[in-house]
Amino acid sequence: MGKVSKKVWIIGAVVIVVAGLVVVNVKKPKTASKKGPEVKTEAVAMRRIEAWVRAPGKIQPVTKVQVSSNVMGRVAEIAVHEGQRVARGDLLLRLDDERYRSFVQQNRAEIESAVAQESLAAAQAREAKQQRDRAEALAARGLASEKDLQAAQTASDVANARLDAAMEDVHRARAGLAQGEKDLRETVFTAPMDGVVTELNIKVGENVVTGTMNNPGTVILTLSDLAAMEVLAQVDETDVINVAPGQTARVLADALPDTILAGSVTRVGQSGKGQLGTAQQDATNFEVAVQFNQPPGQLRPGMNADVEIATGTKDSCLAVPLQALTARPKSVVERWKAKRSAKDPKVAEVAVAAIDTTGPTARNLVEGVFLYEDGKARFVPLTLGLRGETNVEVHGDIRPGQTLIVGPYKTLRTLSDQDNARMEKKGKSGGLKVKIGKSSGSETSGS
Repeated sequence: MGKVSKKVWIIGAVVIVVAGLVVVNVKKPKTASKKGPEVKTEAVAMRRIEAWVRAPGKIQPVTKVQVSSNVMGRVAEIAVHEGQRVARGDLLLRLDDERYRSFVQQNRAEIESAVAQESLAAAQAREAKQQRDRAEALAARGLASEKDLQAAQTASDVANARLDAAMEDVHRARAGLAQGEKDLRETVFTAPMDGVVTELNIKVGENVVTGTMNNPGTVILTLSDLAAMEVLAQVDETDVINVAPGQTARVLADALPDTILAGSVTRVGQSGKGQLGTAQQDATNFEVAVQFNQPPGQLRPGMNADVEIATGTKDSCLAVPLQALTARPKSVVERWKAKRSAKDPKVAEVAVAAIDTTGPTARNLVEGVFLYEDGKARFVPLTLGLRGETNVEVHGDIRPGQTLIVGPYKTLRTLSDQDNARMEKKGKSGGLKVKIGKSSGSETSGS
């Protein structure tokens, strides 16, 4: 019996030790959970906010002319080269004009022939009129029959009609000559404005063609006024609503990486352009022109550039960091508010039960932040205003000096209203730190 009792005591001691270890291990996670992860905080403050819209684009001259041909022909002479500066009226190139000179000579011959036919028709009309007058005089004295009078009248009318046709032939021949002379003049190309030849797309001996309804004609060269340059930026449809002519902008050209160039918005496109072939097939951009205030001489048409347009500025407004923003369903926010306003837990339960969680607006997200107050986290719904690069203007139940929980994101997305929080000393980042622990009966909803 002594040995049995000793074994029993040993087994009992082992069971007690194991049970104690289990209790300790079970309690440890609860303690850690109560303390929760560390989070960063900072004070709510008045800040300056600048809102910018960013977009890529291409540098282009404000004024450029693409020179095309209204006549077909072979290039006989090119008087300029790419990069050459020209003045209005300077010779650019010539086409072979032999065919057009022949057309002009032919049109002049046609005019001479038509004029001769007109003279003949005029003489015939005069003779026919004389015959008609003679027939009328004889008929008045009874010496000519009614038939003879009608025949003379008809002959006169026919002669007059032939004269009218001959006159129209003269007009048509002269119009043909005018067109032929115009075509001949258009075989010589002169500069339509002062500028620089930025593109030369043809060589001597090549043919130029005119455009048709479905096919564009040959663009022989491009003249550009490099004294006034702009960036044609492709602005996303979600940002273009904030862009308007007259807004200031800054441009960073890839060719001048260390130089920020000043400019302003001159026009905003009114029709979108789809971006097919991109990851987002239905993306739509709008073309916005930003003109340089003082373009440097190194800029060239076609260079890449990034544009930043200032769409709004406020020197002092109540603002919070963007990373502090979070969102919760409307029904969850209403339950939190009901629990805070009812001191009696039973009353709070009744109020929470009355909240609609299945309606069409119950799942609408409410944006806001978490404030640290009296050892707890309190969710505050906010209305957002001007959005800057790192901060956003806010309106709501919030004031400067209050302690704002700003992160980390993993904690913010799972945090609930009235969660326990414990303030700690400043960390290495200089911000206040809070340890979060769930209070009994708290709710959590991800953003």
